[in-house]
Parts: sequence; C-alpha cells; structure tokens
Amino acid sequence: MPYDIKDLYSTRHAAMIEILKSTDFPTEGDWKSPVDNARLLVVADGYNVDKYKVCETLRDKVASATRKNRTQPVDTLLTAAGVISLPTSGKKSIPASVAKRVAVLDTLRHLWLLKKSGSHKLWVLSLPNGYRDWPEAALAGKDYDGIGTLLNDATSHFSADDRKHLSEATQHGLNWVKKAMIVAGSPDKPRHQAIIKRWFADANSSPADLKAAAATLNAGLKKIADRIKSTFLLVTDMPMDRGNAATARVNAFVFGDEKIDAIYVEPAFFSNLDMFKGQKNWTRIVVHELSHRAVRTQDHRYRHHPSGLKPDAGDAKFTAAQALDNADSWAMFCMDCAGQMIEADYTRVKVVGNA
Repeated sequence: MPYDIKDLYSTRHAAMIEILKSTDFPTEGDWKSPVDNARLLVVADGYNVDKYKVCETLRDKVASATRKNRTQPVDTLLTAAGVISLPTSGKKSIPASVAKRVAVLDTLRHLWLLKKSGSHKLWVLSLPNGYRDWPEAALAGKDYDGIGTLLNDATSHFSADDRKHLSEATQHGLNWVKKAMIVAGSPDKPRHQAIIKRWFADANSSPADLKAAAATLNAGLKKIADRIKSTFLLVTDMPMDRGNAATARVNAFVFGDEKIDAIYVEPAFFSNLDMFKGQKNWTRIVVHELSHRAVRTQDHRYRHHPSGLKPDAGDAKFTAAQALDNADSWAMFCMDCAGQMIEADYTRVKVVGNA
C-alpha cells in the first residue's frame, strides 16, 4: 500500500524527541528518573544503548502496579505522563498533549534491545496487536476508555521467539555478508569466480566484467555489514498494515531514503509461504532488505520467478547488469558464499549448482 512521510517510523521518532521536551512530565517523585532517562534514550539517529534500561523500568513499573495494586496500565502511564487527577470512570476526555506524552511512554515500553555485539545493536519495536497506527496517531482524539483499550492490551506483535529469531537473523546475515566479502574480495580464485558467475554473469560477460562485478559487490557488501553493525538497526512492523489482506504475502520492506535504518517486518516473514524456510529464509530477507538500504538495489526479479535468477543475455529484463542491481541476487549470493545452499536450492532458483 502507498505510504506518506507521516507513516514512516523515523517521523514518529523525531516527534518523540520533541514530545519528551515537555515540562509537563513529572519533575519529582518516582517517575522523574525514568522520564529523564527516556529523554536520554531517544536520540536523533535512534536510541542510546546505555539508557536502554528505562524500557525495562517502564515495563516493570507498569507490571508491578498491576500486580500489587491492581492498577490498570492506562492509569500508571497517565501518572507517568504527569496527570495528577486520574479519571474515575470512562467517557472522560484526554487532552491532546497528555495523549502524546502517554504515546511516547507506551512506545518505549514495547521497545526491546535484542542484540549487543560490539557496535551491533538490534532494536525491536513490538507494539500490542490492538494498535493500527503508531501510538501517537492511534491515541490522538481518544477518551479515557479509548486509550485504555490500547494501553491495557497485554499482547505483543512479535513473540519472544520471534524477537529471538530476528536477532539471530541479523547475526547470521552479518556472517553471510562477511563470507561473501571474502569471495568478492578475491574473484580470481576458481571457486570464488564460479560463485560470482553463477549469480552475476551472462553469456556476454567478459573476465573484466566479472572483476568489475566483484568490485561492486565487495564495496556494497561492506556497506551492508556496516548497517548491521551500526549503532542503530530497528525491526518493527507497519501498524497500519495489520489485518490488511493486501500485505498478507509481504515479507518485509524498507524505505531507501528513511533517516533511520528500519526494517518493516510484515505477515509473511514468519510464514511457510516461501521456498526457503526458517532461519535461512529470515536471514535471506534481512540481507535482501539491507541491500536496498545500503546499496540501493532494486527488485528486478525474485527467486520464485519462472525463469529463476540466472542472468540471461537474451532477456532484456534480466541481464548480468540487472542481476548486479537485484536485491534477491545479492541475498542468494550471500547465502551461497556462506555455504547455506543445498543442490535442491540451486534447482529452485534455476541456477547451476556445485554438482
């Protein structure tokens, strides 16, 4: 579906920074420190990993209030947002400024830091399933009952297992890319040359063309590795796509010009619809999407195309040049370099394997 600039996560991220500047948050008491740390957590290019514990603090304080005092999350979060006199029943209006402050806190309550390896930090935003937009937009204009329905929702869009698999997919993706860099970095070795030819050569490709392709690959792979190892990489979904039949078969997507490195994981990501399954497929998707972000690859052809992914000089829509600009070709090349393909996999995408 088409998206506007307001639909991008980075737009809402920038808004959170501005909302956190509000002086209407608590300036004393139990919530002062968490709010102060939230301000330090949300920074221009993502999140400050050193302040991640505030996300856990928000989850713990909300859960503790419910467990000990039977206080609903909506009331705890309203208090955290600086509301002194809580509504005692439904149908009470909520000022727009209060809704915005609560939206920031609820966003951070559902933010997870899943991977911290060197400079590699993977963040996952897992909003409750009741949201159909980002919290700032979803809570706008709602009364006490309306925001309560969302703030009291105890579900998580990505399960604990999902979050674990996402973390592993980025780590495996980095390993794949590093091994692909070894191949692209020494293209004259017979085995390396064979892999590069498999994915990026057609009948018209010369030895010079192969070396040029290898150089392009090596430079691009370094950029992808840098994205995975970056100080901020976010996985989320697009809340307004939830329940939309049109996105049921979408794995994931990115926006090439978005300021923040965000991968939007959609319904088909964890499904069994793809020819590849499980961790291998999840890793493939991550590499595919980050090639869009880092190298500006296009989607000229997917692995399930009837003609497969072998470049063909006689097919104007998928020559060696198009393959070198094709996200799925980059992802499959990395899978191949990492030794993650069996002979049946080559057959599935119609390229000649190692046999």
